[in-house]
Amino acid sequence: MEMKQAVLITLSLLFAGCASTEVTENDTGFAQSPNLEAFVGCYRNCSNPSDGSAPVCLTSILWPDGYTSETRPEAVLIQKGNGNSLIASAISDGVVLTHSRFQEGEEFEFKAGLLELKREYIASGAREPGNPFIGVVTSKTVLGLDASGQGRISQSTAFAGTGFLIIPVAGKISDTQKIERAPRELCERRSQS
Repeated sequence: MEMKQAVLITLSLLFAGCASTEVTENDTGFAQSPNLEAFVGCYRNCSNPSDGSAPVCLTSILWPDGYTSETRPEAVLIQKGNGNSLIASAISDGVVLTHSRFQEGEEFEFKAGLLELKREYIASGAREPGNPFIGVVTSKTVLGLDASGQGRISQSTAFAGTGFLIIPVAGKISDTQKIERAPRELCERRSQS
């Protein structure tokens, strides 16, 4: 009997995997947006998770190396651009800090009423000293709206490979948070006196 248990435990460890999903409280899910114009508006830059987890900020997604936690803007203004594009502006104290155009087909795809950002792929090999993981990691970010028009961000990461050269590892982690629409005044430019 002990041999069977040892084999079962060993097989369990060899086929290890994990999954983790975090969704905000009272989450209503994504609603299908009819067109890009549905995203136009002023949004608070960061989520305000009630569970104490780290907030997700639009500026961290749109301009990954642009801001630190001390310099992050208050709001992000989304406007409709020419053709199938959106224009995003990071704003603090009525001052536009960053302004960029995001084109469908280049930076994102508009699928089923959601904005799916271009997927990232990372391969990890044995070349890096001290790296116990050999495999592939992919991440995906989806932006959308809920039924009440509030913003939603869903980020997921999936990985598969081996740990310490012999232990198969696979898993997926996903996190969904709400980005509130902000009063228009938060995105209005203030005159310089």
